[in-house]
Amino acid sequence: MLKVDKNTLEVKQVRCYRKPFYVLLVICITLSSIILLRDPIIIHKTSLVTETDTIYLKDDIKLNDSSITTELTRLGCVLPNVALAQFKIETAHFTSSICRENKNLAGIRNSSSPLSIGKNRGHNVYKTYKDCLKDYVRIQNKYLKNIDGKYAEAKGYVQLIKTMK
Repeated sequence: MLKVDKNTLEVKQVRCYRKPFYVLLVICITLSSIILLRDPIIIHKTSLVTETDTIYLKDDIKLNDSSITTELTRLGCVLPNVALAQFKIETAHFTSSICRENKNLAGIRNSSSPLSIGKNRGHNVYKTYKDCLKDYVRIQNKYLKNIDGKYAEAKGYVQLIKTMK
């Protein structure tokens, strides 16, 4: 294609992009038509899963009152019924995400726990619910040791607490 410069009256050859543009336009329209004419894409109704199912390991306990109380008693927990009540409050009756994801019944955040396998949302993560209960009793015993002879004046105060039902 030739172009004339009006100021200098020089004739220059310039590239014409009209033909490649129209060829590309025809190709795009043809491809779009092919895509639109094929089978339509069907989007099926989907649902978002917001709750985590509890996966129990073979040697773990079930999340019910009797299993938890039995395990706490076996571990030597002081006042296991009070601990069970605390767990229910802490976990909204074993439905909270921290309970389900972290296997954490007590809302334990102690990062130095030897039974914890990590952290999630600021709470300890346990391999099993049994490990969480062991950690709870470990922490309880740690605090009870500090009561005897330091906080309580009566000798054998912790033993007396342990005999309470």
